[in-house]
Amino acid sequence: ESPDLGPLEPRREAREKGAVHAADDTIRRVRTLLIGSALVVSACATAVPMPRQPFDDIRVPKEWVAYSRESVIIQTPRATAAKLIYFAETNVDATLAQARQLLTQTGWTETKSERFVNPEKFPGVWADFAKGDDICRVTVIEGSHATHVDYTVARVNHPN
Repeated sequence: ESPDLGPLEPRREAREKGAVHAADDTIRRVRTLLIGSALVVSACATAVPMPRQPFDDIRVPKEWVAYSRESVIIQTPRATAAKLIYFAETNVDATLAQARQLLTQTGWTETKSERFVNPEKFPGVWADFAKGDDICRVTVIEGSHATHVDYTVARVNHPN
């Protein structure tokens, strides 16, 4: 028995009588409130889909499939960094030739390229491009079902 609260009763009986019970259920109530709040907040969040071609001067062939689940663009007042991922159905050399053609048409200059074999033993090639202070690396890797194309972009944001 508690002198200031009255007798402590089992939880079931306490609920029926509205009395104070031995086990405090405050944590359960707080947990329920937090879970409910999290669900409401997450329901209000909106996901903005990644544009297929987020940069005007970095075009990709229509046949390539954008893989936006792992693509990302990070912008700060001074710089923009991006990783854009696509899948192509052509071989490594043909895919890189398409990327080269589209980049050079929009003013990019190829500075270096190199062939490699990745840890999974798939052949690939990367090519670096520059345009002013901006850089773009295109990495093309043969895959078991499609050719993986990865654009890594770093841009300096110039004030208007």
